[in-house]
Amino acid sequence: RKRTRPVAVWMQTKEAEAAATPAVSIAKIDVSAPQNNDSMLLLVRLTVLGVAAMYGTNFGSVKIIQEFLPTDVAASLRFSLAAVALLPLLRTLKKEAILPGLQVGFLTGCGYLAQGLGLESADASTAAFLCSLGVVVCPLLDVFIGKSVESRSWIAALLAVAGAGVLELGGVKPPGSGDLWDLVQPLAFGSSFWLTEQTLRRCPDQAGPLTSLQIGTVAFMSLFWTWCDNKLGPQEIAAIQTALQHQSVAVAVIWTGLATTALSVLLETWALKRLSSAETTVLFSTEPIWGLAFASVALGEQLSWNTFLGGGLILAACASTFTGGQSGSDSKGSQ
Repeated sequence: RKRTRPVAVWMQTKEAEAAATPAVSIAKIDVSAPQNNDSMLLLVRLTVLGVAAMYGTNFGSVKIIQEFLPTDVAASLRFSLAAVALLPLLRTLKKEAILPGLQVGFLTGCGYLAQGLGLESADASTAAFLCSLGVVVCPLLDVFIGKSVESRSWIAALLAVAGAGVLELGGVKPPGSGDLWDLVQPLAFGSSFWLTEQTLRRCPDQAGPLTSLQIGTVAFMSLFWTWCDNKLGPQEIAAIQTALQHQSVAVAVIWTGLATTALSVLLETWALKRLSSAETTVLFSTEPIWGLAFASVALGEQLSWNTFLGGGLILAACASTFTGGQSGSDSKGSQ
């Protein structure tokens, strides 16, 4: 009996070690999980920056199309092409995502139509910088639903307004109606980003259908605008065919329809499942840099001191709202 006591003690020790082993494995899994999350966040952020680069070419490309076609016709071609490309994604649309999708589509449509009207008279580089003011819209909308906004958001708003003032009032060319239309862009696009984020929190599996419904709504708005202007007759169709014979116009229509609309909006919606709308708009604030470069090279637009100073203030506003370690998924998990 005296010999069996050490054996019992040994067995209890082994059982205790075996029970502790799963805890060690779980600890190892917990350590590796943040690394995977960091890798995913980096991929998402790089994707958004890539989309911003494509968006930056929008302004110059639309201006090329509108040299041959009216604004509403150009918009109808672009968004109809994008809507057809995204149509298969509607098969998995759920009923609860229909109304938010139509609302997001309406806001996005207002932004794009205002962009087209603004580019009739405004420079593409100026339109790109004014569009970046959307970075302050999402935090302000958060205030309306009861979220606290840090002081850097208000600093960003002041910097953005100052940058817009320098951009508009400091150059040789006076502000015009096109600039007023361009100011609609940040309000419409910023609101659509924010509403998309809220919708994807409730319907996380609806990114694709939401994108398709959104662009379909924009296409309908564009076609309705064109129909109201009586530009869908035989003569107008012939004018469209003539314009598309120009290689630059045809390339611009395909690029804006498939790349900077269908693909870009789909990637943007995917990113909003993982990043907050505020951070997404900050990353999109690099768009003016690409728009400025494209407008200067492709369209030969002249840049003055106020373009760089005003654009620099706006980008400083965008950078001041950025918090490198926070993501949309993190914020969602805390709510």
